[in-house]
Amino acid sequence: MDMRFAKCSYFCFLKEEPVFLENKFQDMEGHIAPTVVTCLKEQGVTQVFTGEIGSTAQKSLKEAHIQTILIENDKFTIQGILKKIR
Repeated sequence: MDMRFAKCSYFCFLKEEPVFLENKFQDMEGHIAPTVVTCLKEQGVTQVFTGEIGSTAQKSLKEAHIQTILIENDKFTIQGILKKIR
């Protein structure tokens, strides 16, 4: 799991089965978090699991009513997170 929120390589959407979507914003310059949050909101995201989140991202997620769950250990895998939340 990549610990960076807006700069991660992929997003994993947890529906019936995990679906991966490449983060097309990761190489953009500047504050990309609001753009990423808008994209996630359009996908119906209600929660994000991340390790690092800046103040701009935190504000954008709060405004979009997307819950943030911080993961403090970079050794977690997506499978491990799925086991804990299901």
